[in-house]
Amino acid sequence: MFNGIEHTAIAARDSQALADWYINLFGFRIVYSSGTNPPVYMLKAPDGTMLEILPAEGGQMSEYTTKQAGIRHLAFTVTDFAAAHHYLEKRGIVFFEIREAATMKLGFFRDPEGNILHLMWRPQVLD
Repeated sequence: MFNGIEHTAIAARDSQALADWYINLFGFRIVYSSGTNPPVYMLKAPDGTMLEILPAEGGQMSEYTTKQAGIRHLAFTVTDFAAAHHYLEKRGIVFFEIREAATMKLGFFRDPEGNILHLMWRPQVLD
């Protein structure tokens, strides 16, 4: 009856700029645009997962950590951790945590709105 998660949404102070960032850095593409100002976008990643970027209606961003209550990060799977890490660092991304083990490699960083993102490599997909 339930198939999975269709998308995750981020309420952004600047939805246009944040959508552009995900498109330019990760190769997402726009599959829906509201045509409003500020815009709402549905972005699709190369693997088919989707991310909604919508305008925030208020509130303040907090400098939350990876283990505070609530949804804390979006994890991006990569086929080559070292290459992905290098690619992002060359584009100004600063990682605040890197962990490596035989079963995984991961790195945490933030998008321009302060949301935590996570590179994730595993030798085998969890089943």
